[in-house]
Amino acid sequence: MTHPTEWKGSYYDGQSVVPQHVTISVTAVGLSLHFASHRTTTWNYHELRQTQGRYSGEEVRFERGTGIGETLVIPSPNILIAIHEHGGSHAGHFYHPATRRARVYWTVLAALTSLPIVYGIFTWGIPSLAQPITAAIPISWEIQLGQFVQQEVTAGKPVCQNPKLIHAVESILTAMTNSIDQLPYQFQVTVVDSPVVNAMAAPGGYIMVFRGLLQDTASPEEFAGVLAHEIQHVLLRHTMHLIVRHVSMAFVVAALSGDASGMVAYALQAAQTLQTLSYSRDAEDQADEQGLQLLQRSRINPEGMITFFAKLGKEQPANGVLGYLSTHPATQDRLAHLKSLLPPVSTTYRAFPFQSEWSDIKTYCE
Repeated sequence: MTHPTEWKGSYYDGQSVVPQHVTISVTAVGLSLHFASHRTTTWNYHELRQTQGRYSGEEVRFERGTGIGETLVIPSPNILIAIHEHGGSHAGHFYHPATRRARVYWTVLAALTSLPIVYGIFTWGIPSLAQPITAAIPISWEIQLGQFVQQEVTAGKPVCQNPKLIHAVESILTAMTNSIDQLPYQFQVTVVDSPVVNAMAAPGGYIMVFRGLLQDTASPEEFAGVLAHEIQHVLLRHTMHLIVRHVSMAFVVAALSGDASGMVAYALQAAQTLQTLSYSRDAEDQADEQGLQLLQRSRINPEGMITFFAKLGKEQPANGVLGYLSTHPATQDRLAHLKSLLPPVSTTYRAFPFQSEWSDIKTYCE
C-alpha cells in the first residue's frame, strides 16, 4: 500500500512556543517543510531524532539541533510508514509502526504487572523526593525552561513597552538584585498588558507582572514588595519544586539529565502547573521573610510589601484580585508575621527618582 507523500504539521523554531503550520513532503533523503510564507527547507533524515510517535494515538515528533532545537510535530502516525517506504535505509533509525502489534501482548502484560509500582512512584515517590530532585536540576536547564514558560504565559498577550515604565521597573529590580551576592540568575520582569491582578515567577529568573496588579500598587515600594517576594520564590527554587511535584516522569528525567529536547512540551506542563497550583504555606513564609530581608538590604522600605498584601486581602474577587490571592493568600496571620519582622528602630530608606510620578508611571501601559 502506498501512503501519501504530503502531510500537515506544526513547526517550532526553538525560540518561541508559537507554532508555524507547515506542509511536509516525504522524500527519499528527508522531509521538505513548506511554510505559509512560501519558504521551503529540507530536514535530512540523518539530522533528525524521533522523540514521540512510538505508541498508538501519539503524535509524531522530530527534533533537530542541540539544546533547544527545532521541533516538528505531525498528528498522523502514518507519516512514519511513508518515511520508511521512501527513505529506506536512510530512515532505519525511526520507529516503524508495523512493529507495534508484535509488542502489544508484552506491553499489556508489563503494564499490568508494573501498575502498582508506577502508582506508588507517582503517589509517594516523586512528591517525597521533589526537594532533592529540584536541587539536582542544572541551573542552565532551569533557565531554558523559564524562558519557554515565560513565552507560553505571555503568548498572544500584549506586553507593556513604555520606556518610562520599563525604566522604573528595571530600576526597582536592579536595586534589589545588586544586593544579592553570587546571583545565579539574570532576573527579567515582563509587564503583561492585562487587567488581571496577578504576578508569577517562572523558573530561571523570569517574572511576569500583570498590568492589573501594577496599577493596584500605590508606590514603588509596594511594587518592590511584590518583586521581592517573587524573586525569593525563584532563588529558593520554589517554582521548580512546585513543578517537579506535579509533572510527568519524563519531565523529571529530562531535568535531571539536562536534556533540552522536548523543552516546548515541558514548558507547557510547567506553565499550567504554575498558573493553577499554589505554593505551600512554608514556601510562602520563606518568600515573605527573605523577601522582606532583601528589601531591607536594598534600602527599600519593607512596609510597602505589608501594605500591598493587606490591601489585596480587603479587595473583593469581583475586582479581579482573586488571581493573585489564589496563590498568595493575604491572611491576618501572614500580615502579623510580616509586621513582626520589621526593624524595631526607624531606618532611612532610598527614595526613587520617580517616586512622585508613580501614580502616572503605573498607568503608562494602557
